[in-house]
Amino acid sequence: MTALDDDPGGPLLVTPAGTTVVWTDAILASADRLGALQVALHLDLRRVNAADHLGGVSMHSVIPPLEQARALCADAADKMRLVAEQYSSAEQLNEDLQRQLAAMMATALGEVLPLFAALVILNPLPLGVLAVGGWLALPDDGEGRLATLRDWMLAHPQLVTSPEFVRFVSLLATSIDDGARGATGVPFWLSPLFSSDDNGVASGALTVATLGGVFGMFHESDVVVERVRLETPASAPTGARDLLDRVPEVNQVRIETYEAPGMPTRYAVYIGPTETFSPFATTEPWDMTSNVYGVAGLSPGSLRAVEDAMVDAGIRSGDEVQVVGFSQGGLIATMVAASPDWNVVGAATYGAPAGNISLPDGVAGIAVRNTDDFIPALAGPQLDHHLVQIEREAFAGDTAPPTGIAAPAHQRFSYEATADAIDEAQSQAIRSQLSELERFGDGYVENGGSITVSTYHAVRVN
Repeated sequence: MTALDDDPGGPLLVTPAGTTVVWTDAILASADRLGALQVALHLDLRRVNAADHLGGVSMHSVIPPLEQARALCADAADKMRLVAEQYSSAEQLNEDLQRQLAAMMATALGEVLPLFAALVILNPLPLGVLAVGGWLALPDDGEGRLATLRDWMLAHPQLVTSPEFVRFVSLLATSIDDGARGATGVPFWLSPLFSSDDNGVASGALTVATLGGVFGMFHESDVVVERVRLETPASAPTGARDLLDRVPEVNQVRIETYEAPGMPTRYAVYIGPTETFSPFATTEPWDMTSNVYGVAGLSPGSLRAVEDAMVDAGIRSGDEVQVVGFSQGGLIATMVAASPDWNVVGAATYGAPAGNISLPDGVAGIAVRNTDDFIPALAGPQLDHHLVQIEREAFAGDTAPPTGIAAPAHQRFSYEATADAIDEAQSQAIRSQLSELERFGDGYVENGGSITVSTYHAVRVN
């Protein structure tokens, strides 16, 4: 099963740019309409007050109902806003308490790990017996017990496809650094001294990279980028789904060059998702090594490949750029947008583990996440709010995720369904950002210009 016949997703949850208040798209759209109606009624009242007569109708009989209707609209909009703010505040308080508890537990676990390791070194027999016994308890289907475990996980995708599991992963991502400090003897009450702007996500990822390096994992290397195709499309993208559809795979980077007489040259950069999930680096730079290095705030191979492709496409530091990415591509797109080396004015990310990266002012766009997709949670909670945050449960209610697919809520077809829902959204918060993204390429073909596509493929070397 690779696609869904009917959309099983839930409602869109929207956090407008610059806020931390979560609305549903429907309620936000209703608030927009109430606000517009209130303004219209206010203008009507001014017209009535300025009129000499109303064709025989008493002005005193018209003004009170108009004022009452205007006041009701204002009151309803205020109450909607208050409910959304109270809900968001309660959720934030709950999340803060959970993170503090997770940090305490991680620190305590870290404190006992050295003792546990010493006991294992001195007497490894009990642990060995438990490990071998657990391994032998798994059925062997002839392909090996690892294949059996893999098949069992694919047959039970609900274990990793739920908002509750996503919350657990997010708490884990912000607690790894606490566990590492506990292992070195730093008590929990000293943790505030090590606090960071990203809840310790970057230092936790760095810990993972460092520990993995001991076993030969997460080895970064140089990358080489080659342009493999050049073509000219007919139009600029329209809508969230069209943006996502242009994100490449296999050939990891697509750059659209917008040129027209009398118009500034602009560039849209589309960045593909992870291609291999092995922690051991091969020739593929869109791998777990780049994921870990990216979340850690280092210089992953996929980022360097994208920037090399941008230079090859002729992008200079002052040129206006729009970035779009899915999964790891969204992480790298966010890193490009955050870099002072590039003039990124628009961004759209889907399922990106990039919540711990801060963006500069002046970047318009959307950050899309499925709330039952644990991949974005690997970067912890969403801390930056320059972009409109749009969330939706891919498999809502009693809808079971499809079997035989790893992480169904993170698959492209799940985000395609969410993108379709975004294109149908009615709230001004979403519509305004989509309009900004669409306007980036408006008028180039119509004014005698062209949109040229360059596709790039990168490999690791050394």
